[in-house]
Amino acid sequence: MAERVLDLDASPPIEAPPALLDRHTELLDHGLRKTGPRTRGLLRQMSAYHLGWTDAQGRPANDPAGKRIRPALALWACESLGGEPEWALPAAVAVELIHNFTLIHDDIQDGDQLRRHRPTVWTVWGAEQGINAGDGMFANALSGLLAPGPRPGRRMRAAHLLSSAVVQVVEGQCLDLSLEGRAGAAQSTYLRLVTMKTGALIGAAMAAGAVLAGAPRAVVRRFDAAGRLLGLAFQVRDDWLGTWGDPQVTGKGRSGDLRRRKLTYPVVAAYEVATSPRRRELRRLFREREPGGEFRLRALLDDLGGPALTAGVPMVLARDAIAALTGLPDEALTDFADLAIHVAERNR
Repeated sequence: MAERVLDLDASPPIEAPPALLDRHTELLDHGLRKTGPRTRGLLRQMSAYHLGWTDAQGRPANDPAGKRIRPALALWACESLGGEPEWALPAAVAVELIHNFTLIHDDIQDGDQLRRHRPTVWTVWGAEQGINAGDGMFANALSGLLAPGPRPGRRMRAAHLLSSAVVQVVEGQCLDLSLEGRAGAAQSTYLRLVTMKTGALIGAAMAAGAVLAGAPRAVVRRFDAAGRLLGLAFQVRDDWLGTWGDPQVTGKGRSGDLRRRKLTYPVVAAYEVATSPRRRELRRLFREREPGGEFRLRALLDDLGGPALTAGVPMVLARDAIAALTGLPDEALTDFADLAIHVAERNR
Protein backbone atom coordinates (compact mmCIF):
# COMPACT_ATOMS: atom_id res chain seq x y z
CA MET A 1 0.00 0.00 0.00
CA ALA A 2 1.38 3.39 -0.99
CA GLU A 3 1.95 5.66 1.96
CA ARG A 4 -0.43 8.63 2.01
CA VAL A 5 0.58 11.94 3.53
CA LEU A 6 -2.14 13.14 5.86
CA ASP A 7 -3.03 16.82 5.98
CA LEU A 8 -2.67 17.28 9.73
CA ASP A 9 -3.65 20.93 9.57
CA ALA A 10 -7.06 20.18 8.05
CA SER A 11 -8.55 19.23 11.39
CA PRO A 12 -12.27 19.36 12.25
CA PRO A 13 -13.54 22.16 14.49
CA ILE A 14 -12.74 21.61 18.16
CA GLU A 15 -16.45 21.73 19.01
CA ALA A 16 -17.10 18.62 16.89
CA PRO A 17 -15.76 15.47 18.59
CA PRO A 18 -13.83 13.10 16.31
CA ALA A 19 -15.88 10.29 14.82
CA LEU A 20 -13.77 7.74 16.68
CA LEU A 21 -15.19 8.91 20.01
CA ASP A 22 -18.84 8.51 19.04
CA ARG A 23 -18.73 5.44 16.83
CA HIS A 24 -19.50 2.83 19.51
CA THR A 25 -21.14 4.91 22.23
CA GLU A 26 -24.12 2.59 22.70
CA LEU A 27 -21.91 -0.49 22.82
CA LEU A 28 -19.69 1.08 25.45
CA ASP A 29 -22.61 2.41 27.51
CA HIS A 30 -24.17 -1.04 27.59
CA GLY A 31 -20.89 -2.64 28.64
CA LEU A 32 -20.27 -0.11 31.40
CA ARG A 33 -23.73 -0.43 32.90
CA LYS A 34 -23.52 -4.21 32.77
CA THR A 35 -20.18 -4.17 34.60
CA GLY A 36 -21.20 -1.71 37.32
CA PRO A 37 -21.66 -2.78 40.95
CA ARG A 38 -24.56 -5.26 41.28
CA THR A 39 -25.46 -4.23 44.82
CA ARG A 40 -28.03 -1.59 45.70
CA GLY A 41 -25.84 0.02 48.34
CA LEU A 42 -23.74 3.15 48.57
CA LEU A 43 -20.97 1.78 46.36
CA ARG A 44 -23.33 1.54 43.42
CA GLN A 45 -24.78 4.96 44.17
CA MET A 46 -21.37 6.64 44.26
CA SER A 47 -20.21 4.88 41.10
CA ALA A 48 -23.38 5.78 39.20
CA TYR A 49 -23.07 9.39 40.33
CA HIS A 50 -19.43 9.71 39.28
CA LEU A 51 -20.19 8.19 35.88
CA GLY A 52 -23.02 10.68 35.33
CA TRP A 53 -25.89 8.18 35.41
CA THR A 54 -27.56 9.61 38.54
CA ASP A 55 -27.53 12.67 40.74
CA ALA A 56 -26.25 12.53 44.31
CA GLN A 57 -29.65 11.32 45.54
CA GLY A 58 -29.63 8.39 43.14
CA ARG A 59 -32.19 9.85 40.74
CA PRO A 60 -31.60 9.13 37.03
CA ALA A 61 -29.49 11.76 35.28
CA ASN A 62 -27.73 12.22 32.01
CA ASP A 63 -24.74 14.29 33.07
CA PRO A 64 -21.36 14.46 31.31
CA ALA A 65 -19.55 11.13 31.55
CA GLY A 66 -16.09 12.27 30.53
CA LYS A 67 -14.22 12.15 27.25
CA ARG A 68 -13.98 8.33 27.04
CA ILE A 69 -10.86 8.58 24.92
CA ARG A 70 -9.26 5.46 26.38
CA PRO A 71 -12.11 3.00 25.74
CA ALA A 72 -12.71 4.48 22.29
CA LEU A 73 -9.06 3.85 21.46
CA ALA A 74 -9.25 0.26 22.71
CA LEU A 75 -12.21 -0.43 20.42
CA TRP A 76 -10.57 1.43 17.52
CA ALA A 77 -7.29 -0.45 17.90
CA CYS A 78 -9.04 -3.81 17.66
CA GLU A 79 -11.14 -2.71 14.72
CA SER A 80 -8.20 -1.15 12.86
CA LEU A 81 -6.42 -4.51 12.93
CA GLY A 82 -9.34 -6.48 11.53
CA GLY A 83 -11.10 -7.45 14.75
CA GLU A 84 -14.69 -6.79 15.77
CA PRO A 85 -15.22 -3.96 18.28
CA GLU A 86 -17.17 -6.37 20.51
CA TRP A 87 -13.97 -8.39 20.97
CA ALA A 88 -12.34 -5.41 22.71
CA LEU A 89 -15.38 -4.35 24.74
CA PRO A 90 -14.24 -6.04 27.99
CA ALA A 91 -10.92 -4.16 27.81
CA ALA A 92 -12.62 -0.90 26.82
CA VAL A 93 -14.96 -1.09 29.80
CA ALA A 94 -12.11 -2.05 32.11
CA VAL A 95 -9.87 0.82 31.04
CA GLU A 96 -12.68 3.37 31.43
CA LEU A 97 -13.48 2.13 34.94
CA ILE A 98 -9.77 2.11 35.83
CA HIS A 99 -9.41 5.66 34.57
CA ASN A 100 -12.39 6.79 36.64
CA PHE A 101 -11.09 5.03 39.75
CA THR A 102 -7.89 7.09 39.39
CA LEU A 103 -9.91 10.29 38.98
CA ILE A 104 -11.90 9.67 42.17
CA HIS A 105 -8.70 9.12 44.15
CA ASP A 106 -6.91 11.99 42.41
CA ASP A 107 -9.71 14.38 43.40
CA ILE A 108 -9.27 13.34 47.02
CA GLN A 109 -5.49 13.72 46.99
CA ASP A 110 -5.61 17.10 45.26
CA GLY A 111 -8.62 18.42 47.15
CA ASP A 112 -10.52 19.14 43.92
CA GLN A 113 -14.17 19.92 44.52
CA LEU A 114 -15.44 19.92 40.92
CA ARG A 115 -15.31 17.24 38.24
CA ARG A 116 -17.29 17.57 34.99
CA HIS A 117 -19.13 20.63 36.35
CA ARG A 118 -20.41 18.68 39.39
CA PRO A 119 -19.20 18.22 42.98
CA THR A 120 -16.65 15.42 43.20
CA VAL A 121 -17.52 12.15 44.94
CA TRP A 122 -15.51 12.94 48.05
CA THR A 123 -17.16 16.35 48.53
CA VAL A 124 -20.57 14.65 48.56
CA TRP A 125 -19.81 11.55 50.66
CA GLY A 126 -16.47 12.33 52.32
CA ALA A 127 -12.92 11.29 51.54
CA GLU A 128 -13.21 7.91 53.26
CA GLN A 129 -16.20 6.85 51.18
CA GLY A 130 -14.56 8.32 48.10
CA ILE A 131 -11.65 5.93 48.61
CA ASN A 132 -14.16 3.07 48.79
CA ALA A 133 -15.81 4.25 45.57
CA GLY A 134 -12.50 4.23 43.72
CA ASP A 135 -11.47 0.85 45.11
CA GLY A 136 -14.79 -0.68 44.12
CA MET A 137 -14.55 0.70 40.60
CA PHE A 138 -11.07 -0.80 40.17
CA ALA A 139 -12.26 -4.20 41.39
CA ASN A 140 -15.22 -4.11 39.00
CA ALA A 141 -12.91 -3.25 36.11
CA LEU A 142 -10.75 -6.33 36.54
CA SER A 143 -13.60 -8.69 37.40
CA GLY A 144 -15.42 -7.74 34.21
CA LEU A 145 -12.35 -8.22 32.04
CA LEU A 146 -11.52 -11.59 33.61
CA ALA A 147 -15.08 -12.96 33.62
CA PRO A 148 -15.66 -16.12 31.57
CA GLY A 149 -16.08 -15.39 27.89
CA PRO A 150 -14.61 -15.79 24.41
CA ARG A 151 -10.87 -15.41 23.70
CA PRO A 152 -9.85 -16.01 27.35
CA GLY A 153 -6.13 -16.08 26.56
CA ARG A 154 -6.24 -12.70 24.86
CA ARG A 155 -8.33 -11.25 27.67
CA MET A 156 -5.79 -12.48 30.20
CA ARG A 157 -3.01 -10.74 28.26
CA ALA A 158 -5.10 -7.57 28.11
CA ALA A 159 -5.68 -7.74 31.87
CA HIS A 160 -1.95 -8.07 32.43
CA LEU A 161 -1.28 -4.99 30.28
CA LEU A 162 -3.87 -2.91 32.11
CA SER A 163 -2.73 -4.08 35.56
CA SER A 164 0.87 -3.19 34.73
CA ALA A 165 -0.30 0.23 33.55
CA VAL A 166 -2.14 0.81 36.84
CA VAL A 167 1.10 0.22 38.74
CA GLN A 168 2.77 2.85 36.54
CA VAL A 169 -0.12 5.28 37.07
CA VAL A 170 0.21 4.92 40.84
CA GLU A 171 3.99 5.34 40.61
CA GLY A 172 3.37 8.48 38.59
CA GLN A 173 0.93 9.78 41.19
CA CYS A 174 3.49 9.13 43.92
CA LEU A 175 6.07 11.11 41.95
CA ASP A 176 3.53 13.86 41.25
CA LEU A 177 2.80 14.35 44.93
CA SER A 178 6.48 14.21 45.89
CA LEU A 179 7.33 16.95 43.36
CA GLU A 180 4.76 19.45 44.63
CA GLY A 181 6.53 22.64 45.64
CA ARG A 182 9.58 22.00 43.44
CA ALA A 183 9.68 24.42 40.52
CA GLY A 184 13.20 23.52 39.38
CA ALA A 185 12.70 19.89 38.35
CA ALA A 186 14.16 18.96 34.97
CA GLN A 187 12.00 18.48 31.89
CA SER A 188 13.11 14.82 31.82
CA THR A 189 11.59 14.38 35.29
CA TYR A 190 8.33 15.91 34.10
CA LEU A 191 8.25 13.63 31.05
CA ARG A 192 8.86 10.58 33.24
CA LEU A 193 6.02 11.69 35.51
CA VAL A 194 3.42 12.17 32.78
CA THR A 195 4.49 9.08 30.84
CA MET A 196 3.60 7.04 33.90
CA LYS A 197 0.62 9.02 35.13
CA THR A 198 -1.14 9.59 31.79
CA GLY A 199 0.70 7.86 28.96
CA ALA A 200 0.82 4.37 30.46
CA LEU A 201 -2.95 3.84 30.60
CA ILE A 202 -3.64 5.26 27.13
CA GLY A 203 -0.85 3.08 25.75
CA ALA A 204 -2.25 0.04 27.54
CA ALA A 205 -5.76 0.74 26.20
CA MET A 206 -4.49 0.70 22.63
CA ALA A 207 -2.24 -2.28 23.25
CA ALA A 208 -5.10 -4.23 24.83
CA GLY A 209 -7.30 -3.56 21.81
CA ALA A 210 -4.51 -4.82 19.56
CA VAL A 211 -4.08 -7.95 21.68
CA LEU A 212 -7.79 -8.72 21.49
CA ALA A 213 -7.59 -8.43 17.70
CA GLY A 214 -4.87 -11.10 17.74
CA ALA A 215 -2.03 -8.78 16.71
CA PRO A 216 1.59 -9.96 17.04
CA ARG A 217 3.70 -8.57 19.86
CA ALA A 218 5.61 -6.14 17.65
CA VAL A 219 2.36 -4.50 16.55
CA VAL A 220 1.10 -4.40 20.14
CA ARG A 221 4.27 -2.56 21.14
CA ARG A 222 3.75 0.02 18.37
CA PHE A 223 0.22 0.71 19.56
CA ASP A 224 1.44 1.04 23.12
CA ALA A 225 4.15 3.50 22.05
CA ALA A 226 1.67 5.59 20.05
CA GLY A 227 -0.71 5.68 23.02
CA ARG A 228 2.02 6.84 25.37
CA LEU A 229 2.90 9.70 23.02
CA LEU A 230 -0.76 10.62 22.77
CA GLY A 231 -0.89 10.55 26.57
CA LEU A 232 1.94 13.08 26.73
CA ALA A 233 0.07 15.33 24.29
CA PHE A 234 -3.08 14.97 26.41
CA GLN A 235 -1.32 15.86 29.66
CA VAL A 236 0.61 18.85 28.35
CA ARG A 237 -2.63 20.24 26.95
CA ASP A 238 -4.34 19.44 30.27
CA ASP A 239 -1.63 21.39 32.09
CA TRP A 240 -2.26 24.36 29.78
CA LEU A 241 -6.01 24.18 30.43
CA GLY A 242 -5.39 23.88 34.17
CA THR A 243 -3.47 27.16 34.08
CA TRP A 244 -5.17 29.25 31.39
CA GLY A 245 -8.35 27.38 30.44
CA ASP A 246 -11.86 28.73 30.87
CA PRO A 247 -13.45 27.13 33.98
CA GLN A 248 -16.90 27.48 32.38
CA VAL A 249 -15.71 25.18 29.61
CA THR A 250 -13.34 22.83 31.44
CA GLY A 251 -15.65 22.24 34.39
CA LYS A 252 -12.92 22.83 36.97
CA GLY A 253 -10.97 25.77 38.34
CA ARG A 254 -7.75 27.03 36.82
CA SER A 255 -5.85 27.81 40.02
CA GLY A 256 -5.76 24.33 41.55
CA ASP A 257 -2.44 23.24 40.05
CA LEU A 258 -0.79 26.53 40.94
CA ARG A 259 -2.31 26.59 44.42
CA ARG A 260 -0.91 23.12 45.10
CA ARG A 261 2.37 24.08 43.41
CA LYS A 262 2.15 21.17 40.95
CA LEU A 263 4.98 20.46 38.54
CA THR A 264 3.23 21.16 35.23
CA TYR A 265 4.57 21.77 31.76
CA PRO A 266 3.93 25.55 31.92
CA VAL A 267 6.13 25.69 35.03
CA VAL A 268 8.86 23.51 33.48
CA ALA A 269 8.86 25.53 30.25
CA ALA A 270 8.93 28.87 32.06
CA TYR A 271 11.76 27.76 34.34
CA GLU A 272 13.87 26.75 31.35
CA VAL A 273 13.70 30.22 29.75
CA ALA A 274 13.87 32.24 32.99
CA THR A 275 16.88 34.27 34.06
CA SER A 276 18.56 33.37 37.35
CA PRO A 277 16.61 36.02 39.37
CA ARG A 278 13.32 34.84 37.86
CA ARG A 279 14.20 31.21 38.64
CA ARG A 280 14.85 32.15 42.24
CA GLU A 281 11.48 33.89 42.37
CA LEU A 282 9.75 30.82 40.92
CA ARG A 283 11.40 28.54 43.45
CA ARG A 284 10.52 30.90 46.29
CA LEU A 285 6.86 31.14 45.33
CA PHE A 286 6.67 27.36 45.01
CA ARG A 287 8.44 26.75 48.31
CA GLU A 288 6.78 29.32 50.56
CA ARG A 289 3.14 28.81 49.50
CA GLU A 290 2.06 32.31 50.46
CA PRO A 291 -1.71 32.97 50.56
CA GLY A 292 -2.72 34.09 47.10
CA GLY A 293 0.64 33.04 45.74
CA GLU A 294 -0.99 31.23 42.84
CA PHE A 295 -1.99 34.59 41.33
CA ARG A 296 1.57 35.88 41.54
CA LEU A 297 2.74 32.62 40.02
CA ARG A 298 0.41 32.97 37.05
CA ALA A 299 1.57 36.54 36.54
CA LEU A 300 5.18 35.40 36.58
CA LEU A 301 4.44 32.59 34.11
CA ASP A 302 2.72 35.15 31.87
CA ASP A 303 5.78 37.42 32.02
CA LEU A 304 8.04 34.51 31.03
CA GLY A 305 6.08 33.64 27.90
CA GLY A 306 2.75 32.49 29.22
CA PRO A 307 0.46 30.27 27.17
CA ALA A 308 2.66 30.44 24.07
CA LEU A 309 5.46 28.42 25.70
CA THR A 310 3.16 25.40 26.04
CA ALA A 311 0.52 25.85 23.35
CA GLY A 312 2.35 24.20 20.44
CA VAL A 313 3.89 21.27 22.31
CA PRO A 314 0.82 18.98 22.36
CA MET A 315 0.57 19.09 18.56
CA VAL A 316 4.22 18.07 18.18
CA LEU A 317 3.57 15.06 20.42
CA ALA A 318 0.33 14.25 18.61
CA ARG A 319 2.15 14.19 15.28
CA ASP A 320 4.73 11.81 16.77
CA ALA A 321 1.92 9.53 17.94
CA ILE A 322 0.40 9.49 14.45
CA ALA A 323 3.79 8.75 12.88
CA ALA A 324 4.24 5.75 15.18
CA LEU A 325 1.27 4.08 13.44
CA THR A 326 2.23 4.76 9.82
CA GLY A 327 1.30 1.73 7.74
CA LEU A 328 -2.22 1.27 9.02
CA PRO A 329 -5.06 1.44 6.48
CA ASP A 330 -5.77 5.02 5.48
CA GLU A 331 -9.21 5.16 7.06
CA ALA A 332 -7.99 3.86 10.41
CA LEU A 333 -5.00 6.20 10.46
CA THR A 334 -7.20 9.17 9.58
CA ASP A 335 -9.50 8.33 12.48
CA PHE A 336 -6.55 8.23 14.86
CA ALA A 337 -5.08 11.45 13.42
CA ASP A 338 -8.39 13.27 13.92
CA LEU A 339 -8.48 12.17 17.54
CA ALA A 340 -4.83 13.03 18.16
CA ILE A 341 -5.34 16.54 16.78
CA HIS A 342 -8.48 16.91 18.90
CA VAL A 343 -6.52 15.89 22.01
CA ALA A 344 -3.81 18.44 21.23
CA GLU A 345 -6.20 21.33 20.59
CA ARG A 346 -9.17 20.61 22.88
CA ASN A 347 -10.53 23.34 25.12
CA ARG A 348 -11.90 21.11 27.88
